[in-house]
Amino acid sequence: MEFIANLDSWVHLNISNIYTPLLTKIMIAFTLMGNFLPTFVVAVIIALYFRYKKSPNNMKFFIYSVMGSTTFMLTIKSIIQRPRPSHYLIEATGYSFPSGHATISTALGFSLYLILSKRVKYKKSLLFLSIAYPLIVSFSRIYLQVHYVSDVIGGICLSFFWIVFVKYFSNNKR
Repeated sequence: MEFIANLDSWVHLNISNIYTPLLTKIMIAFTLMGNFLPTFVVAVIIALYFRYKKSPNNMKFFIYSVMGSTTFMLTIKSIIQRPRPSHYLIEATGYSFPSGHATISTALGFSLYLILSKRVKYKKSLLFLSIAYPLIVSFSRIYLQVHYVSDVIGGICLSFFWIVFVKYFSNNKR
């Protein structure tokens, strides 16, 4: 625990070394992409797309992955109740651990990768986007100092755990 606390403190204190007005605007844009409403709209469009394509298993897997990680994250937040960092560049509400932006963007990226990787021609591009999107959204939360690095790592790990759990049970139905 001491290592994590030291890492959180060190990153929180030193992130300001890379601040620039342009980078701050970019990070705010990425953080807005990970906000609830845009993410919800994208998730609904993706679920409806799978329904339109008559792919109920993919639609269910996607919904269970995203909604399950979100529910799991909100449950952990309410149990742990970790306060957010006290110095921040934008206003954020709620508890800090785990990061909702990191959790949900990872759930979107990872679940879509698992669904689409067998169907697309450009697997490396899909893999890059599936990793880059959640990492950029997650980094924006650290940069804007509304989360500690451990909040983001926790959110990413939570999503990976949940999606592997859902994948395992969806592949092993009776």
